[in-house]
Amino acid sequence: MSLFAKMSSGRRLLIGTVLALILFVAVNVAVGNWFGSVRADLTEQKLFTLSEGTQKLLGRLDEPVHLRLFMSSNLVESAPLLANYANRVREMLAAYERNAGGKIKVEVIDPQPFSDAEDRAVGLGVNPIPTGGDQSVFFGLAGTNSTNGKATLPMFSPDREPFLEYDLTRLIAELGQRGKPVLALVDGIGLMGNPMAQTPAQQVLVQLRQFFDVQLLTGDADALPENTGLVLMVHPQRLSERLLYTVDQWTLGGGATFIFVDPYAENQPGMRPGMPPANPSSTAEPLLSAWGIGFDADKAIGDPVNALKSQRPSGIGRPVEVSAVQWLGLRESAFATDNPALAELNSLFLTTAGSFTSTRDTTELVPLITASAQAGTVNAAAAGDPGGDPRILQAGIKPTGTRPVLAARIKGEIPTAFPDGKPEGSAHAGEQLKTSSAPLNLVVVGDADMLMDRNWIQQRRLLGQTISTAFGNNGDFALNMVEQMIGGAGLSDLRGRGVSWRPFEKIVAIEQQAQSEFLATEQALTERLQKAESRLRELSQQGGEGADLLSGDSVREIEKFRSDMLATRAQLRDVQYNMHRDVDSLKSTIKALDVGVLPALFAALALAFALRRPRQSVPTKRSDA
Repeated sequence: MSLFAKMSSGRRLLIGTVLALILFVAVNVAVGNWFGSVRADLTEQKLFTLSEGTQKLLGRLDEPVHLRLFMSSNLVESAPLLANYANRVREMLAAYERNAGGKIKVEVIDPQPFSDAEDRAVGLGVNPIPTGGDQSVFFGLAGTNSTNGKATLPMFSPDREPFLEYDLTRLIAELGQRGKPVLALVDGIGLMGNPMAQTPAQQVLVQLRQFFDVQLLTGDADALPENTGLVLMVHPQRLSERLLYTVDQWTLGGGATFIFVDPYAENQPGMRPGMPPANPSSTAEPLLSAWGIGFDADKAIGDPVNALKSQRPSGIGRPVEVSAVQWLGLRESAFATDNPALAELNSLFLTTAGSFTSTRDTTELVPLITASAQAGTVNAAAAGDPGGDPRILQAGIKPTGTRPVLAARIKGEIPTAFPDGKPEGSAHAGEQLKTSSAPLNLVVVGDADMLMDRNWIQQRRLLGQTISTAFGNNGDFALNMVEQMIGGAGLSDLRGRGVSWRPFEKIVAIEQQAQSEFLATEQALTERLQKAESRLRELSQQGGEGADLLSGDSVREIEKFRSDMLATRAQLRDVQYNMHRDVDSLKSTIKALDVGVLPALFAALALAFALRRPRQSVPTKRSDA
């Protein structure tokens, strides 16, 4: 007979428990060592998983990146709703570090009050979050590279949680490259300004120069500057075939290309001051048509829903306000708000804009900005005529039957616009691409005027200085899109993916049902209570000034209404209690299952297995005596 079999059941239980604990610890240590990097994201929207585009970007970082997460230890206590978000931020940063092949280092810092870490956070641009007390908490990110590159997310705002991966990837993309990216600009509308005419550079260009090395491309250029990150073509006209071929090959190779065309550019300078331009339209031909992108320069979009107001002369001797259907003031409903570059825009202003269609099966238009369903086409020349009457335009709108696409990202596969080979004299090196060889990073916009100051900035003189105030987000749109596109096609494809906090849908449904069932009763009882209180006040004042006693009937009626009022209050309390009873009952049940029933059930099963005796007795050695 074995020694273990001779032991009592109590001793066997004790030894089994000790061995189980040892095995538990050993398994956890082994799993931590062997499978420490293994993660399973079970969330519905894969909130903790990096997208394919982000992983590709991490694989081609040029610069090592050091990320410092400044997160106060009392953040969750001060703001409990940030608990899930804070956990997601830490998990996402750990995922970036794991997938970057040693190019990213993440450091979590707790900036205690009046410490060097707190001064460091503020110095790097991380904003303290006031909590209403004497102290503030920190929840932001600062990144640096091996040179002097710096980038900061001053605060992880819950409003931006759907775009957490986008914000982190954009920051890393900015730090992971050496020097400022080059922006190659084709300026056909006057963004650069004109010193001879004393016209300054437009604010869009001023903002772009803060973040990028903007280099101007002339119309006959046949090569892009070294380290080009994006080609920006604004109202392209009279470009040489050599330059068009260079842009064509750049785009087919996956290079970022941002094109603004226009059926009628009101801001295009004429040959002489005060004279209209001879040809105010641009189509970027032959590129767009060859790529399967339809753009009719003879038609502009008229939209009565988003039309701005304009003063026009009338037959009554004074101007009247009319809807200028060719001038569009677009709000959030017109934007693709799942795109991080447009998610926080409030308004865009476009004038005499055109629309795009797909003319090839392999070319897909992903709308970024659209007009309303009531919009249609109008004659572009009539729409751009400064002396024209918008009322005539509105009467002549031809509905398209869909929401016209004013700006779009292009996806799919596109062919070259030069199927017969490179133009004569082209210095473009390398074998010609006949079709796109990489994911496209191409965006087209149907209005070049939107980049000019007059379309989104108001200027006024104050104390001898010119003060500029933005009334639209046109500049933000351009800068956001350029930043997104320079980050690569992977960054451009990132979309909002939900938030880490989600309500209990069953509880929400029960609350809504309870409210619908008891709200009518509550309103009726509340009205009844108000009438009883009002009648009680009237009876109490019935005697008037100088009356000493109320009549017996009045006293009895007062008592009756007082009793009725108390009973109504009791009924009202019961109704309000019943509204929350089902929800509280469900919450209590869930807590009981989590805290009591399930652990007790598993403990009972474990104890039953431990105490279970063998079904057959253990054989013993018989004595020969």
